[in-house]
Order: sequence, then C-alpha cells, then structure tokens
Amino acid sequence: MTDEQKALEFADKLYASAMNVVGAATGRIDNKWKHDPKIIGLTILCRTLSTFKAALILVRASQVMEARMLARPLYENCLWIAALRERRTKFVEEMVEDDALNRKTLGQITMKLTAQHGGDVNNSGAMLLRQIIRELADTYKDPKKLHASDVAAMGVVGLYYVDYTRLSLDSLHCSVTALGRHIKSERVSENRTMVNISVEPQLHNDEIAKTVRHLCRAKATLYQSKMRNSQ
Repeated sequence: MTDEQKALEFADKLYASAMNVVGAATGRIDNKWKHDPKIIGLTILCRTLSTFKAALILVRASQVMEARMLARPLYENCLWIAALRERRTKFVEEMVEDDALNRKTLGQITMKLTAQHGGDVNNSGAMLLRQIIRELADTYKDPKKLHASDVAAMGVVGLYYVDYTRLSLDSLHCSVTALGRHIKSERVSENRTMVNISVEPQLHNDEIAKTVRHLCRAKATLYQSKMRNSQ
C-alpha cells in the first residue's frame, strides 16, 4: 500500500469516528443556546466534517491544489476552537461582533459600488439594506474584527497559524507563489527558454499524501477537542 493510500485510508477512519462524535452529541440547552460555547463548538466540528469530506473528494479526483485550498479553513477552525476552549462565552461574543461588523461592511460596500456603477440606491432593496446597516450600527456600537493572527494567540494551537498562512500563499489566494505552479520553464539553448503554462498545477514530491496529512492533522485536532469537551 502506497503512502497516498495509507493516508486516505486513515482519513476515512478519522471521518467515520468524528461522525460518531457528532451523532452522539447531547446536552441541555436554555434560551441562550445560540451563544452556548458547546453548541458553537459542535457547529465548528460539523463545518469541519463537511469541508474535510469535500477535500477528500477533490484529492481522489486528482484536484490536489483545490483540496489544499480547503485545508486552510480547516486550520482556521482549529484556531477558532482553541480560542473557544480558552475564552468560552467571551469568544462567542467576539464572534458575534465580528459577524455583525462583516455584515455591516458588506452592506456599505454594496451601496458604494452600486452607486459608482450607476445603480439605483433608492429602490426598495436598497432602502432595506440601509435599514439593516442602521440596525447593525445601533446594536453593535464598536464591533471588533477577529483576525486569525489574534485568534491564534488566544489558544494552544497558535502554531497552526503558520500552516494557515502557508496554505493561503501556496494555494488559496491569487499569489505569485500559487500562480507559479502553473508555469514550467526550460532552458533549451543559450538564448532560448521554453515556457509551458498548464491548466493543471504542478505538484511536489509526495504532495498528495502530504495534503491528506494536512487535512487529517487539522481534522484530528477538532475531533480530539470535541472528545475532551464531551467528557
């Protein structure tokens, strides 16, 4: 059995184990359940499972770089779950504020760009959006943005921020590093270089197995964290 096959076999077992944890999750909730750290932690695990499953499908379809793109939010989930373990309800409140700030900013950008491109900013849809922006501003007076680097400092898996950033540069964003995977150059003579640009990105040695290990590393952290919380 190759390293790639072993990694995929382990990934399948890990996915099944984590599904069992989700299926066995129980607990009492009150009227503040939306801000319950245990509920939030379980939803992070569910989000991770869904992303993990999609990434494995991509690996098996030889879309390895696309799978690496999904490894990045898995590491983000690890940073968030670690901060949640440390700060509990306080971190949930910070997540709510971050969400409100992002929604408000999205609404403002939508209005600004619509106006710049000659759109109608006084129709019923635009007026509803203005109302939403006002309500968010009234409810959250000074919301703060949650940056991954700051969240990393809150938990015990802060070093995962290195992998989070590396995958951003290497796979997720339209960076020179990521684009470079589509280019292969070869010096054919002293004055001539052949450049090939391909749809399929180039992979490094053993990168398929390494990518699956990335996925499993992040997934296992979330799984173990949930297991500890349930004990």
